Parts: sequence; C-alpha cells; structure tokens
Amino acid sequence: MDCILEDIKKTIAAELAQFKQFCNEEFKSFEFAIDDINQYLINYEGKLLRPIIILLSAKMNGEICKKTYISAQSMEILHTATLIHDDIVDGAEIRRGIPTIQSQWSPQIAVLVGDYLLAKALDIITKNELYDVISTATEIVKHLSEGELLQIQKSMTMDTTEEDYLKVIYKKTASLISACTRFGAVSVGASDAVIEQMTEIGRNIGLAFQIRDDILDFDKENKTGKSYGNDLREHKLTLPLIYALKNATENEQKTIIEKLKNCTENPEFIDDIIEFTCKHQGIVYAEEKMKYFCKKTINLLEKFPQNDARNALIMLAEYTTIRKM
Repeated sequence: MDCILEDIKKTIAAELAQFKQFCNEEFKSFEFAIDDINQYLINYEGKLLRPIIILLSAKMNGEICKKTYISAQSMEILHTATLIHDDIVDGAEIRRGIPTIQSQWSPQIAVLVGDYLLAKALDIITKNELYDVISTATEIVKHLSEGELLQIQKSMTMDTTEEDYLKVIYKKTASLISACTRFGAVSVGASDAVIEQMTEIGRNIGLAFQIRDDILDFDKENKTGKSYGNDLREHKLTLPLIYALKNATENEQKTIIEKLKNCTENPEFIDDIIEFTCKHQGIVYAEEKMKYFCKKTINLLEKFPQNDARNALIMLAEYTTIRKM
C-alpha cells in the first residue's frame, strides 16, 4: 500500500523536497531548553499526509508558491502538536516506532512542547500575514480540543451515537484535513466557490481516513505500530462497535458494555468485543460508511478539470480506504 502513497508523492516530488527543507529549517530554529527536543522533532516525520494534501490542492488549482509552503509548514507543526497532546491523553509510549516525548522526557515537558508548537503554528501564520487562513487555523485548535473532550465524556458515559461519533471525528481529524485542502486552494488565489468545494473535499477525506483508522483498531494484524484494541482499552465507542450494539439484543448490549468497562483489567474481553462487533456486521457497516465518504470525495474532484494533482488526490482518497497503517 505504501507504493500508492509513493506514486502520489511523485506528482509533487520537487515541491515536497522543498517543503521538507523549508520545514526542517523552522524546526532547527525552535528555542527549547532541552536541545535534544529539536532533533527529536526533526526526526518525528510521518507520512506528511497533511502537507501533501495542501501541495496537491494548490497544484490542482494553480501554481505552488511561498504562501503554499508556509500554510503546509504551519499545519504540519500544528498537527505535530496535536499528536504530542494525544499521546499524553492516551498515555502512549511509542509513536511512529520511537518513544513519545511524554515517555522519553515527561508528560509535563510534552504538554509544554505541544503548547509551544500550537503557538508557533499560529505565529507563523500571523507573521507571514496570512489573514485569510488565521480564523480557520484558530478554529481548528478549538475543534481539536472540543473533539477530545467530547470523546472523553462519551467514553465515561458509554452512550455514543453515530451522530456523536461523526461529530468527534470531524473535530479531531476531518477539520484539520479540511483546512489543508482549503489552505492549498487559498494559497494560489482560487475563487471562493473553489475554496468551498476544496474544503468539502477535505472534510470527506478526513472522515473516511478516521473511519479507516477505527476499523484498523479491530484488526489483530494491523500495521499501524499500535496494538489492536487500543480504543477499546480506552473505553471508546467507535463506529464498528456503535453499529453492532445498535443491532444487538438488550442483554447482549449490557454484556458488551460491561466487558468494555472492564477490558483494561481483563484483556481477554477485547477479543470478545471484537468477535461481537464482527458478528453484528459492525466492520462491514463502517467500511460502507467509509466508502460513502470516499465516493463523495471522488465525485467532487471529478467536477474539476483533469490534471496530475487532481488525479493524485483521487488516488489519495482511495488510499485512505485501503491503507494498512
């Protein structure tokens, strides 16, 4: 599956290389009391999905320029901040195969680094006078916090509906990806109508992406670098389990909810919950919903003139539904 992502990257190979240099120089300028953190952040690079989306959105609608790189840089820094904060909330010790900041140094340092990066992302936007993206960027920060708080609340009450779930994943994942497609179009001076279309495209990619993530949590052989059942251990009801519970008897619902409450102390309950979810077609339903958002993405993209960047975004939408990591 990684070969698909590599093919997507080829469309913007030169631009992506320039972005990496642009971003690394910014990371080197960060002023941390602990010098090793700068190098850690430079080595923290993942798939660079969000910068790739910004670059493709820009190239699809015009010529990539400095404003595009600045937008991509600020969103990658903001995304890194959210991952650091997520690791603290989840108590995660490993991210992308390396120790997390909170496990390598401390949760206190991780909080401060995450806060610094959030401020830095917004500082980059304002210093470069990207006034047409600042309101969206600040709204993303608000959405991310709201989404995390709503998910924590629902993990305590265990009464998450599909509507609640979609609200959470929009705020936690899709809002940022939606901003990426938007900022790419904004950076090249696209029309208001195009900018709104690109925003909706990003929203649908983001929803499909997160549903795929949640399906992978039920896969014992997933290659995400995280053990399966992590969401269940944190008492999170994601779409596969929400649908399965909706289609189960009242007694089954009570049994599974009780197992979900106690699966941290009784790891064997994880397999019971996964078996129940599969039996009641939860995975099948979630895959259908994911494909629905992917199809919406492709339908919107096909309304645009054909070019390599547009085709790469279509490939990326399809990639989100079949990726293994």
